[in-house]
Amino acid sequence: MTVLHAGGKFNHSNYKVSGGLHGVGVSVVNALSEWLKLEIKRDGKVYYQEYRRGDPATGLDEIGVSEKSGTKVTFKPDPTIFGGITEFSFEVLSQRLRELSYLNRGLTITLEDERSGKSHEFKFAGGLGQFVADLNASKVPVHEKPIVIEGEQEQTQVEIAVQWNDSYQDAVYCFTNNIKNKDGARTSPGSAQP
Repeated sequence: MTVLHAGGKFNHSNYKVSGGLHGVGVSVVNALSEWLKLEIKRDGKVYYQEYRRGDPATGLDEIGVSEKSGTKVTFKPDPTIFGGITEFSFEVLSQRLRELSYLNRGLTITLEDERSGKSHEFKFAGGLGQFVADLNASKVPVHEKPIVIEGEQEQTQVEIAVQWNDSYQDAVYCFTNNIKNKDGARTSPGSAQP
């Protein structure tokens, strides 16, 4: 939480499904936050720690028990760093978290806006197949269900979902390790071909 490059993605089995810059992300969020609260549910226990402007304000304390597992991170961006502009867009966050829930079949992600009281819970048991079907919900599909192909080679997992519809415009969304590829499936001139 306070040291760059301290992430767990250096374990090769974790890295193949993780994105980001090797443990930089949460450390930077912590450093740029007025405060950050960390709650971890693991191995039947609940742990809690607080940080102030990147520094630990409390120890990592055991505060309870739980059958669940997961990590909850709550933070407030530091207005002294961001010039007082610390507003988040509920719509932008909703779109990104919705994508993540499709990409991680069965994962539940909850977004709550304490300013407005709006909240969304995202959980898509159908994964990418459901993502494609939902994208085509307002179109006329050529075939009833999306075609889903999954495979693994040399410890690299790939999942593809496609469904044709009667529209003239194609929509191609590509993700690598949960991160949307900026240029989609197309390669730019001079780049290596897949």
